Amino acid sequence: MPIDDSKLITEYEKLMEPFKFRLFSFALMPAARFAGLRVDRIDNVACTTSIPGGWRSQNPFRTMYWAAQGIGAEMATGAAPFAISRAMTETLRMFVVGTESTFIKRAKGRIRFTCNQVSASREAIEQSIASGESVECDLKSIGKDCSGEVVSEWVFKWNFLAIDNR
Repeated sequence: MPIDDSKLITEYEKLMEPFKFRLFSFALMPAARFAGLRVDRIDNVACTTSIPGGWRSQNPFRTMYWAAQGIGAEMATGAAPFAISRAMTETLRMFVVGTESTFIKRAKGRIRFTCNQVSASREAIEQSIASGESVECDLKSIGKDCSGEVVSEWVFKWNFLAIDNR
């Protein structure tokens, strides 16, 4: 099978380990590192990320800046495909080709973003491996505050292309 499931679990664990994630985000996503992004959960079902409120992520109205929410929301949809890309023999090109967002409530405090569509991203990647063509996949991330109320909803349109290294 092109995706090594045991290696995938290892990649999930690396993203969950605070020190390794700090190094990873510092090197590759400095804005996310500065904002305090972290991965709270990642497995074959869902990915949850969070970003704290406070001076690093707030706007002049003392709520979380929309772009800070976007960092957390995008990572919730992109962390699992990234881990999958590290657990496969092919090279995976992945990038966001579109996004939509809806803001429902003022975002204050730590906001958690959850994407429950990890299996959909894997199916899209496997489809690209099988066909050799790029595949687009819409992944939804829902941001909730500490009381569990929805503050924002995001849809990221990812484009995946598996490139055979042979």
